[in-house]
Parts: sequence; C-alpha cells; structure tokens
Amino acid sequence: MAVTTVTLLGCGLLGGSIALAARDALPETTVRIWARREETLQYAREHGFSQHTYTDLQEAVRGAQLVILATPIAAFQELAERMLPALGSDTIVTDIGSVKAYVHRTTGAWLAERGHCFIGSHPMAGTEFTGIENAQEDLLLGATVAITNPHGASTEQVARLESFWQGIGCSTYRLEPVHHDQAVARISHVPHILAGLCARTAVAGEVPRANLQRLAASGFRDTTRVCSGPAAMWADILWENDSAIRATLQDCVADLHHLIYLLEIQDKAAVQKWLEDATGARRDIRKKRY
Repeated sequence: MAVTTVTLLGCGLLGGSIALAARDALPETTVRIWARREETLQYAREHGFSQHTYTDLQEAVRGAQLVILATPIAAFQELAERMLPALGSDTIVTDIGSVKAYVHRTTGAWLAERGHCFIGSHPMAGTEFTGIENAQEDLLLGATVAITNPHGASTEQVARLESFWQGIGCSTYRLEPVHHDQAVARISHVPHILAGLCARTAVAGEVPRANLQRLAASGFRDTTRVCSGPAAMWADILWENDSAIRATLQDCVADLHHLIYLLEIQDKAAVQKWLEDATGARRDIRKKRY
C-alpha cells in the first residue's frame, strides 16, 4: 500500500528537499510539515513546499502513514514523546539522521517498546548549506537511502518505506546500523574532519595570511568545502558516532605516519605508489554497484 500522507518533522535543507521532491514526484501524496517556528512554515507555504503546515505536533502526525524525523538527532526523543498520543498504530516512523546505531538505541528502541514501527533511513545527500531556503527539489535524485531495521518491522512495512524513497527518485540499501555507522565514518564523517584539518593546518603555521588568501584556488576550495557545514550539527555527529570515527582516525594517523616515514627515507617510488593507491581507492568507491 502506497504512502498517501507523510509528515515531516523539521524542514531544513533535507526536510525541505524531501517535501519538494514528494510534491513533484508523488502528487497523490499529501505532504505535511511541522516546525517550531511559524516563520519557517510561512516560507514553506509561500514557496510551494506544502500548504499543510503545523506548529501543533500532535495535529501534524495524527492520521499520517509516514512520519519523518528531520530535525537534529538530539531532538528526536523529545519529539517522539510529544507525538506519541497522536501516533497511529500503523504509522511508520523513520528519520534522516546520519548516525543509525545511536538513534536505534534511543528513540527507535523507545518507540518499538511501545508497539510502534520505527525504521531508520539515511539519505546520502546534502550540501554545506542549511535551512529551508537552500532546499532543492532534485537534491535527492539518484541518492542512496540506507535502510536499517533492527527492531524487526515487517517486510510489508519496510517495503512501504522503500517505496516512498524510491518514489521520489532514490535507491534504497538495507544494512545493519553498526555497519552503516562504520561505512559513513569512512566516507562522510572523517572526510568532513579531514576537510576541517586542511583548513586548520593552512592557518596554523607562520605563512602570511595574505599569501594564503591570494594563492588558495579551486583545490583548496573543493577539498575544504564540506567543513563549512554547521559546527553544532557536526559536533553532534562526531559525538553520536564516536567509536567508528575514532577507529577511522586511528587508521588515518597510522597512514600519515607511514607517508611521513616514506618522505624521510626519500623513497620516491613508494610515495608514488601511495598516491596511486589513493587514486585507485577513490575510483573503486565511486563505482556504482546496484
């Protein structure tokens, strides 16, 4: 059975982009938007995201077949507790957080213990910008959505959730929460940290700032772009996925020490091999396997 009513709790970059995608791709689906601030909802109405907007959380979820938690993860538990009295017995609750084990350990388990269906989602899409004003109707087009289901939702419930994501142009990929977190630590979270490290390292020495500003070009811009994202949100991500991130950073440190050693012993061939391996790793990961 197709989802005909979906409620988005939060309408920032991703939540807004989901609303726009559903509006365009699923015209038979009613999209509801809840936000704490009336200004956000006014923007949503004026710019055609949805005319079904709410500041009353329980009214927003009442009768919805799918509820998507699209706020920062730190707000999930409060929202779950507040919406519980209005949550339908057959409603699927999902989220779009970039950490899954923590969410399932907390909000997901809490809802499942009370007889409600919680299935994790993580759309692999985004930009360094935030806010509904930066939402894009095609942001999720072609994106993979990770689906995590440790609480044992039925095959039919998982299929309904996947049908929604596929309906707005995404592909879906099922895996365990811990495997999700290990993977995103290596292809999303630590790359963000390393982008920040590049920016911090650039200004850490005694090179005149004017020289850095004049000479920095597209390489610096593209390498450091993602670290322009909101620091508070990323601090939460690092906190919530700390185990996988720490393990990945330890591998980074070991590899950097190895590269330093190769430079110290003047092994140019080995340095070239290190760079070739990096190129090959990137090429391999960028291959699409569906």
